Amino acid sequence: MKNWIRIFLVSFVLIGGTISFGYWSINRFNQAFDVNLNASYLANTYSVYPAFKQNAGSASTSPEISGELATSTGSQSSPKAMTGEAGQVTPTDPELSFTFPQKDTRVYIGCTYQISWQSSTTIHSWETALVDAGMREVVGPKTSGLAKENTIEKESQNLNWKVGFVWPGAYYIKISKINDVDTETRSKNFIINEMPSGSGKKEQKGLCEKTGGNLF
Repeated sequence: MKNWIRIFLVSFVLIGGTISFGYWSINRFNQAFDVNLNASYLANTYSVYPAFKQNAGSASTSPEISGELATSTGSQSSPKAMTGEAGQVTPTDPELSFTFPQKDTRVYIGCTYQISWQSSTTIHSWETALVDAGMREVVGPKTSGLAKENTIEKESQNLNWKVGFVWPGAYYIKISKINDVDTETRSKNFIINEMPSGSGKKEQKGLCEKTGGNLF
């Protein structure tokens, strides 16, 4: 019985010692591995970080980027931005309004009227046409009596127009070019009337003068 007790005690001591030694060895191995890993990680980070910091610093002060920023800032007040690449101001349409004919003005076929206007600039020439207000069709110069290209006399703001033989109805005058510059300007709609059937020269003259024109 005593021998079994001795064997048990010796076995317990040996097993306990082996377990303790194994635990201690594993713990030391883990500590050593952690230290080496951390040291390696820190070393790698330190070697990469200065390079990254240097690159980031050089990028923020790069002459190319600084130049681009300077150019971008300068372009806001650059004369080219206001005058265009060619250095010339883009022409704008003049402010023009017709004083004759006006809305619902009545004119008669065969009478001569003065087309008149007010403009923010001196007009030397224009391209114009008579347009049917209902059909939106341009009436040719031979029919309308209104030439396509017109030269305006110096310091003048009117143009003589003898109303051609068109269908009675609503029309407007369209201007497509002023001083060789494309534009879109038009008068208000006005009415072209036919001379009364059987009317004489005297009556026709009276109608022309009554509506602001002349018979010639």
